[in-house]
Amino acid sequence: MGDAQATIKLTVYNWWGEPNSPPEHLKTKRQLGSLGLKPVQPVGVIHTLKYDCYLYDPNDIASAQPKRKCSPAQLAALERGRKKSHFKKLYREYSADFWIEYDRINAVNWAREQLKNPNLLILDIETTGLKKTAHIIEIAIINGKGETLLNSLCQPVGHWTIDPGAIAIHGIQSEQLSEAPSFGDLYSTIKLLLKDSFVLIYGSQLDNQVLETGCKLCEQPALQYQSDCLMLWYSQWRGDWSSYHGDYRWQALGGGHRALADCQTALTRLQEIADDSSEFQYPIDLVQAAEDAGVELAATPDY
Repeated sequence: MGDAQATIKLTVYNWWGEPNSPPEHLKTKRQLGSLGLKPVQPVGVIHTLKYDCYLYDPNDIASAQPKRKCSPAQLAALERGRKKSHFKKLYREYSADFWIEYDRINAVNWAREQLKNPNLLILDIETTGLKKTAHIIEIAIINGKGETLLNSLCQPVGHWTIDPGAIAIHGIQSEQLSEAPSFGDLYSTIKLLLKDSFVLIYGSQLDNQVLETGCKLCEQPALQYQSDCLMLWYSQWRGDWSSYHGDYRWQALGGGHRALADCQTALTRLQEIADDSSEFQYPIDLVQAAEDAGVELAATPDY
């Protein structure tokens, strides 16, 4: 504790519980603090391999004295400092993920633009399986107003069966398709609807591949249309980031697993995104911490 202590002879004790342990009234610095006292001059010491533990006598004013009490102004300043420190700590933690909030805002703005598009369509299909070589057995198309433009079962051509796993999802049995038109029969109608349209599909990668397979099976040119994956945008809007995958976790549509019902649910999801706020939203506890610390949060923070 300094040169002054080096000249004072201190009583040497052993650790508590051992022979020659300190008397009960002697206290360490931490124990003094809990009593509202501050150390002045030690009267004893316990030597350890790593450090010396000094002991003080709270009953001796030369060894320990009461801590000076802070004035109300000082206490208020300390409290403000604690609140600002807490705010800064929270801000550092949350700011690392501000980009997720900006991704949400981008999704909101994107959804609003889609709903303004008079050529917006939403398409969904049900298939015999979950591979890109699966056959289409139902297709539906609606516009941005929710109006049904196409809703039809579709009888596959050639040899085909419906996987039990697919039946468990959409419930369509092969017997229901006996009187249904083929994809080839519907091709001209689909082609006309998709022309000059922008098509949203919930899970577009697989559906686009299956549509391409359907065109090949009926020996027709691939359908020409622009599309985007609503599932990816909806998942981005939800903001459930997976560090393992390095992407947002895909969100289930939650539709009825029939083509038309899924189209309608997809439109609901699009409207849900568009109805959200496009302003930056801080976490509630960070907003509260800022208010407590008297800090004004920026409308659009850097990240």
